[in-house]
Amino acid sequence: MSHYELIAAGWTTAGAAKTMTDDDRSPVDIRTRVEVAGRAGFRGFGLAHLDLLDVEHGIGFKAFRSLLDDNGIEYFEIEFLMDWFASGERRAESDKIRHGMLRAAEAVGARHIKAGDHRGAKLSTDELAEHFAGLATDAANVGSRIALEPMPFGSISTPTQGLEVVRKAGHPAGGLLIDIWHMSRGGIDFESLRDLPSEHIAAVELDDAPLEFTGDMLTDTFDGRTLCGDGEFDIPAFIDAIKATGYSGPWGVEILGAQYRTLTVEQAVPAAFDTTMRYLEASDR
Repeated sequence: MSHYELIAAGWTTAGAAKTMTDDDRSPVDIRTRVEVAGRAGFRGFGLAHLDLLDVEHGIGFKAFRSLLDDNGIEYFEIEFLMDWFASGERRAESDKIRHGMLRAAEAVGARHIKAGDHRGAKLSTDELAEHFAGLATDAANVGSRIALEPMPFGSISTPTQGLEVVRKAGHPAGGLLIDIWHMSRGGIDFESLRDLPSEHIAAVELDDAPLEFTGDMLTDTFDGRTLCGDGEFDIPAFIDAIKATGYSGPWGVEILGAQYRTLTVEQAVPAAFDTTMRYLEASDR
């Protein structure tokens, strides 16, 4: 049995969900998603906000926790909180989502909640850090953590900027989420990731994609990703850099792409597990 533990991020088990729409819920029932993930070997499972609401109003959080336990799922993650730094109507909507996520995190037991910015908000690092500290405090109060994800099209576009926000916030429940896709598309030298302090890495995600793409980057993040090995990212170099930090937590697998969505979850989820694990285990040789 491998010593690596993998988390199936929300999109990895979501099937033919309509990404980038107002209703991006998975068409696959929650029991099937969890059972397929457990059989594939995943030890973690993620849900996006609308799917989370369906679980709450459907089987309920207590039954969901039992479902995870029954299928060998230890880690639970929630995504994706935006506008936690905003004001006005955007902040009001974000706070509504935030409270729902925190309620779920407490009831189910979430390892972390993923947060970030898709829009490129114009705030200073100090302002972002102040809001992030409040978010981390809220997460700590329900026994969870916030994983801040740098994205090339966001206000926090690099690990260096993310680390500055995390350090200025100064809360142990706040850390970084380092996703190979965002690092590759953002032109980040994987070697530089070796210098990240492991105590500030809350989560890591693996996936793959071609080096070249057409269209805008935000669309590509939803449509262009592939199973590990089907793209051109230097996955071994990324894994080696993350391991060099001393990070020892589970590895997220976030596969979302137009081609991946054509597969059934019974086809897609085991393939996501097997192809990712192959790279992690090869890194030990």
